Amino acid sequence: MSSQGRPPLDRIFLTGASSGIGRGLALALARPGRAFGLVARRAPLLEDLARELEARGCRALVMPADVRDTDRMVEIAGTFLDEVGGIDLVIANAGIGEGRRNAPIDPRRVAEVLAVNVIGVANSVSPFVTPMRNQGSGTLVAVGSVAGFRALPGSVSYSASKACVATLMDGLRMELHGTGVHAMTLCPGFIRTPLTDKNEFSMPFLMDCDRACRAMVEAIERRKDTYVLPWQMRVGSALLRHGPEWFVRRATARRGA
Repeated sequence: MSSQGRPPLDRIFLTGASSGIGRGLALALARPGRAFGLVARRAPLLEDLARELEARGCRALVMPADVRDTDRMVEIAGTFLDEVGGIDLVIANAGIGEGRRNAPIDPRRVAEVLAVNVIGVANSVSPFVTPMRNQGSGTLVAVGSVAGFRALPGSVSYSASKACVATLMDGLRMELHGTGVHAMTLCPGFIRTPLTDKNEFSMPFLMDCDRACRAMVEAIERRKDTYVLPWQMRVGSALLRHGPEWFVRRATARRGA
């Protein structure tokens, strides 16, 4: 632990790092001497981020990968561990939306969403569980969503994937209790990113990405179990969990999903 009672976050493995929340989290975590393993499919964008992190005194390893590829993720996790000598923080951020709105459900898109958002998270987190247990420390983070609290019409595979992510991390947290390793889920609402900029429906309580990432880093440092942001969405998540179906249908229809 640090002198402030918080765990060190000096060796960081981050997926979905090329843009949006992933890029924002990397910059919010940037401190001189920290080492980053940057994972995404778009290598040129990772190279740009690496240069920005290096300008801030960090070390950055660019590790292009598709998080659905289990063998590749195991390989680069091992490379990162060998290069930096351990792991303090894993953030499984890579994910995709459904983007279906009122269109018929597409089985191929459902499979893709579940593969990236569920298998991708498992591939990102699980290679580090044993190394963290062996060193007796570390934090495993998955980026979920308030949509994971209740399936939403027009976004059923996305909601299901994020519910699965939360369940996975809840189970890991209980399994790892007492080992020094913590597992947690970040559940943002609408965050302004290149992905949400394409949305054609209203996004209540839309949050600036930089501000959201600073709040999420604070939650990571405090080792929250489940962190919902912004605060208005904490109320909204309770309504999603416990509200009757007619309420969820009407709320979803008003937002144009």
